[in-house]
Amino acid sequence: MLMNPVTQLDFEAEYGRKYRTTIQHSVPGHATLLEIAAAAIGDTAPAARRILVVGPGPGDELPQLLDACPQAEFVVIEPSAQMLQTSIETLKGHGGFERCQWVPKTLEEAVRSDLLQRNFDGVICHNVLHLMAPDQQDLMIELLVEQSLPGGVLLISSYSEAAESEVCDTIFSIAARRLLDRGLPSEMVDKFLTARNTAVFSLDAAQLETKLVGLNCQAPTQLYQALFARLWITRRI
Repeated sequence: MLMNPVTQLDFEAEYGRKYRTTIQHSVPGHATLLEIAAAAIGDTAPAARRILVVGPGPGDELPQLLDACPQAEFVVIEPSAQMLQTSIETLKGHGGFERCQWVPKTLEEAVRSDLLQRNFDGVICHNVLHLMAPDQQDLMIELLVEQSLPGGVLLISSYSEAAESEVCDTIFSIAARRLLDRGLPSEMVDKFLTARNTAVFSLDAAQLETKLVGLNCQAPTQLYQALFARLWITRRI
């Protein structure tokens, strides 16, 4: 069975066209998260030769990643035609543009098509896993780890709720107030908050650690959190 996101979000339609604005609302400090991720891959894999980026959307992370790994060839996997074209436009004029290979497929499609050789020094996947139900998240994590060489670095960011219900309630309340303070109408705020388990699925932090350790990776280190947005780094052993 082909593994596809079960989210109701349509990246080929209006949602995709407004994604850059939407991600600023849904991921607090989005630019800082990307900055930290670029610093992390530059610090942990400075001599990387091959980097895999899965689902970059409009490609906002790509310039920093190319700068952080100046010797690396990049394979960029993005199944949305609209998002892929936006990524290409984002990177046009950048000195590292020619180091990128663009793959208009899902990660599973790319694997099944023998387009990947499981030889990456770094694998980066921002804000993709929460578009999948938990069972699909597990499969996606397996595919991400499989693409990495032993010693390779894996960076994952995702929507990830707290395990405790009282903590969740507090953070949801603050998140709603933040969106209102950013000028979103109340009906839009309600739409964001009711997207749970229909358009967005929490990535369980404890399950992520269990899964990664079971796949012979180091226990992940959390590098960033703002409300429910988190970033982790791990390394394949």
